[in-house]
Amino acid sequence: MIRINYTFKTVGPLFTGSDENSGTLRTLRRQKIALAENQVYKSRLDEKTRRDAVVQILAGVWQAIDFDSIKGTRLMGIWGEFANKLTAAARAANKYQFFEILCRSWGIEAITNKNVLTALDLLTDQELLDTVRNESKYLVLSLRVLRDEAKAKRAENNNDMLFDLEPVRPNAEAVTVVKTEDFIPCISGNSFRGRMRRLAMIDFCKRVGITKIDKKAYHTLFTGGFLDQSTQYEDFDRLEEFVKHCPMLGVLGSAIGNMTIEGEMLMGWAYPLCRERGTGDQSFWQFLDTVFQTRHDSSKTENGLELTGDGKEDPQQMKYEYEVFAPGTPFEHRIACTSDKELIVSAFEHLIDLFKASPYIGGQGSVGNGELDLSELKIENGVTSNVYTKYLDENQVKIHEFWAELKM
Repeated sequence: MIRINYTFKTVGPLFTGSDENSGTLRTLRRQKIALAENQVYKSRLDEKTRRDAVVQILAGVWQAIDFDSIKGTRLMGIWGEFANKLTAAARAANKYQFFEILCRSWGIEAITNKNVLTALDLLTDQELLDTVRNESKYLVLSLRVLRDEAKAKRAENNNDMLFDLEPVRPNAEAVTVVKTEDFIPCISGNSFRGRMRRLAMIDFCKRVGITKIDKKAYHTLFTGGFLDQSTQYEDFDRLEEFVKHCPMLGVLGSAIGNMTIEGEMLMGWAYPLCRERGTGDQSFWQFLDTVFQTRHDSSKTENGLELTGDGKEDPQQMKYEYEVFAPGTPFEHRIACTSDKELIVSAFEHLIDLFKASPYIGGQGSVGNGELDLSELKIENGVTSNVYTKYLDENQVKIHEFWAELKM
């Protein structure tokens, strides 16, 4: 059995994808973990008062925004933008940096709301940042309700006061707060496996000259196969035939009908080296960033090309943001191969070589994301990958015929 425990770093931004959004921001995939060391702090606020204090800070920022300079579609999406900038500011190391980043993101130079400083002084770094990181949707909704109530009162009383909030008052005695878990961004093992499978099968097809293949056979190689009732019983000799004519299936596995080839490669998740896991000095929050990109309608400035059509359709413009691991983020990762068969082990080593030669993972690769530094990814005391490539060369004709004639 081969075990590889190694570390790597991101060379450029890395976006792993997620099903969750914060405002219009696509966030990284996260996994719940138990903290390596519980985070303990004293608080002078109960839960309701803590949230009220954070909302008062946000109200002060909102009141200081120059809305006269915000027009059109941007104004229509102002709450999504506020949520995005709130999430970005929450990556700060302490409450003062959070406040500075949030104000700077709106071009705010001065805040006149006197309750902001009171709330900042009452909140500890940890409780302010945890509240914003974990309850941002509630906070933005609370701010929006306050804004609507204030607008109604302003119209009723004919005054210019946007918010008229009572200052937050602390409890008489401080309470101890213990945090035992967190949701940490990470890279799933499936992300690695999917990327490496595609590299392996493209290389395999090129080496044996496969240029045309049955669609179901394609899925067997490139996507991990499919489960159906095309095979009524488990035919282990049939499975061995597939591995014989593509040893990489022995490494990566696949599903064929109602049968499964168990792959010999075990793939772990990759986690940032961070304080929360007890593997680093910095919090994982210091490794996160936001990428903002646009796609503009170049037809409006095209000079050398005549465009047909009435041209009355709306401009094709798009703005999008997504959360990334910043360049230089360190990770720990584990890969193993459980086989002791020389051909399978050699195929595994060849797969590692392919991944190191094309060290990319995640999404948005076409715009500069996902490159990794895999210089620490090494196999010791293995076998040469030439065993695998030599096997393909010597059996190229038989392998090509098998996949060319295969109907599933």
